[in-house]
Amino acid sequence: MSFSFISDHLALDFAATMAWRTTRRKELLVEPQDFTWWTVEAGVVDGLEAVGQTELAQARALREAIYRLALAAAGDKPADSEDIARVQQAAAHPPVRLTLQAVGQVERHGGVQEVLATLGASASDLLGGPDRLLIRHCAGEPCTRLFVDRSRAATRRWCSKRSCGSRINAAAYRRRRTRDDVQV
Repeated sequence: MSFSFISDHLALDFAATMAWRTTRRKELLVEPQDFTWWTVEAGVVDGLEAVGQTELAQARALREAIYRLALAAAGDKPADSEDIARVQQAAAHPPVRLTLQAVGQVERHGGVQEVLATLGASASDLLGGPDRLLIRHCAGEPCTRLFVDRSRAATRRWCSKRSCGSRINAAAYRRRRTRDDVQV
């Protein structure tokens, strides 16, 4: 499975492992191995062993708490104290260990708890800092992805110009084209 990392923040990319939340929900972390693959593709760790159903459930619960808190930060919903506690609990553990091997080469080691701690710390940094004001909800229907808008004018509307932005622009073009054909 291949994951996309377009939210401009690790915590929001993790939250995006549940896609299309309001329509045809798509769980991207179906099996424990999917969580392992995501952590490696995201660059959190170089490898992850011994992920079971219990750890997968913990990861999904953290993911959902991060998503709801990011929605709250974006202004769509109130923050829930249980979600804050879940992120705090995850972040309280030691994070993934980084070991510099050479200039340009770092090894990332840790187990599931260290990965969850790293994700919790990442979410805490985002949601507790000034970047929380840059969190946006993709304007592409029915996309439910959240992203950090780092555009110069702070006017980014889509999670990705290639996917959601392209789809919206193509639909607008078709509407204009149909309207122009009717007028001719």
